[in-house]
Amino acid sequence: MYINILGSAAGLPSKKRHTQAIILDMVDELNEYFLIDVGEAFQHRLLNTSIKPSKINHIFITHLHGDHIYGLPGFLSSRAHQGGEGKPLKIYGPKGLSEWLTTTFQVSETILNYPVEIVEIEDGSFISIKDVTIEVKTLDHNIESFLYVFKENDQKGALNVLKLKEIGIRPGPIYSEIKDSDTFVHDGIIYDTNDFLGPVIKGRKVCIHGDTRPLQSEVYFDLLKDADCVVHEATFLDHEYEKAYSYYHSEIHDVLSIQKDLRVKHYIFTHISNRYEEEFISNFIKTLPSNVSIAHDYFKYEIARKK
Repeated sequence: MYINILGSAAGLPSKKRHTQAIILDMVDELNEYFLIDVGEAFQHRLLNTSIKPSKINHIFITHLHGDHIYGLPGFLSSRAHQGGEGKPLKIYGPKGLSEWLTTTFQVSETILNYPVEIVEIEDGSFISIKDVTIEVKTLDHNIESFLYVFKENDQKGALNVLKLKEIGIRPGPIYSEIKDSDTFVHDGIIYDTNDFLGPVIKGRKVCIHGDTRPLQSEVYFDLLKDADCVVHEATFLDHEYEKAYSYYHSEIHDVLSIQKDLRVKHYIFTHISNRYEEEFISNFIKTLPSNVSIAHDYFKYEIARKK
């Protein structure tokens, strides 16, 4: 599982940063990518990666500001000619998303060669995709904006091969059958499969925010606690707390202070204002804790499986 930041700018693009687009790479786990927000020129950024548009089957829009959605119509059109023919795609986002896309395609007379389903969500919505659940939380922005919490289901532990051999079961397809069962029979004896499995492998949790002021509530904190990775906006970096608040955005030190007790393993801050020159950002990064990153375009972070 990887986080790929393909657009890391806030509001306006700069020469080195494009507007918002995040890929949650679940290819090894689910054989697909989850796309979160689709800023302008997203499909151009995609050309510089090995990501296949045909493996983007689910898109999550945090909110309807242009720097998060203006690349969506272009990407949907291009996907129709990049291996997406006939492959269904589902888009989740705030109320108004369906009307905007429908009008855009009607006016431009765009016809897609694959089915698209638009699901307008709200606070508390719960989504299930294969072995991943996604919980939705409303944030504090000047339009409706969402946090998406991606949580892998827990997995059964590894089979204890030596223990199976001890009771006379040799390696083969039966091992998979045993792992998928609650009990199994060998030589007339009924065995509990759990007795032959290692510890449960805990699912990973990734929390990806739309634009927001820093939140402080127990419900919100519970969603973030023990997360493997939190992706949060940091439009402001230089202690400009009041300005961040007045613009419904966040300042990085404020977020880290508020969330200091949540046991988050790693933070990625994105949505960086173009007021900050890259030299300033490079020096600023050196002042941060080792578990905090500031994203740039094409930033990639591996979320290792829990042991």
